[in-house]
Amino acid sequence: MESSNYDKPLPSIRVAVTETCNLRCDYCPTDGDSVEMQNGSLDTDGFEDMLTAAIDVGFTDFSFTGGEPLLSRRTADRTFQLARLVNDLRAEKGSDGYTKLNTNGANLLRYQDGVVSAGFDELKVSLDTLNPATFEELAKRNEKVFDATLQGILAVKDEVPVRLQTVVGKYNIDELPQMLDFCIAHGLDIKLFDISRYNNALAGSGNFADTNYVSLDAVSQMLEEQYGEPIIKFAVGGYGHAKKVFTSPEGTRIEIRDTSKSAQYSPDLCESCPNYMCQDGLCNLVIAADGHIRFCREGGAEQTIPTQNEHGIKSLDELRSDFMKAAGIFALAQSIERPIKPLRRLIPLTVIK
Repeated sequence: MESSNYDKPLPSIRVAVTETCNLRCDYCPTDGDSVEMQNGSLDTDGFEDMLTAAIDVGFTDFSFTGGEPLLSRRTADRTFQLARLVNDLRAEKGSDGYTKLNTNGANLLRYQDGVVSAGFDELKVSLDTLNPATFEELAKRNEKVFDATLQGILAVKDEVPVRLQTVVGKYNIDELPQMLDFCIAHGLDIKLFDISRYNNALAGSGNFADTNYVSLDAVSQMLEEQYGEPIIKFAVGGYGHAKKVFTSPEGTRIEIRDTSKSAQYSPDLCESCPNYMCQDGLCNLVIAADGHIRFCREGGAEQTIPTQNEHGIKSLDELRSDFMKAAGIFALAQSIERPIKPLRRLIPLTVIK
């Protein structure tokens, strides 16, 4: 087995099995986690080579995402096959780690058997509202899709742990008590995100995020009054933002991702980026749908590592070298407090009671 040769722990990897999504949420970046495709999409063999190289280097934690990994039978089957590969390779090496699925949940019912049998440790389901009208406004899809999403969540929750992923903004801040009650009643965890601003968001610019941004300070204060002092956690390897995790008496974990105070940046990578001191910073690596390795959602092509050449996907040895280079960039990451944009600083907090 290769070694990353860095003492600092490795980050997790998000695997974007497709750049296409069946929803059109205003705040999401074009091409999802792939952000901007640089080549044609990888085939399954290409993804298998990349995952094999990553595990050889020492990466152990993987989330499968998109776009939407359950978009179609083809993408769903690819996702399940790759998840089983990760589990098998990790078992061969005797490594710990996780295999998770990020989905919008619209097709959970359709592919329920595959989701349950693929060996996922957790399903992270994006759901911002329990109101069909708000869902239609945000995701640009009708009540039939909304109903299928809820039915899918309730159908799988007793077979695979489910965590809702809720992006909080002015459009749903008043619904948070209802969302939390829903999670507690059904034994679901939930992670609350403040809106990330992307210039290439599906809304056409970053204006949607600026207009709808709500700080989560007041939400954290309310949860601390209700559930006591939270624990603090970071992403795998100690990267990303400091997140507060509250636990209800029923056992529901409520996680707060608030980007307002600081983020982690790597000088070799980030200081040359036109969006340096961006909102998200470094949290995890991404294998884009075309195979290039991304460090964030706001960097340009210069802040990525291409893994295809004129002959297709690189060799396993070259891919291992690419992942070791990525590990080195993360190893230099430091948490830096950054200024909050004035537009966001002036948005009043909403206190939930």
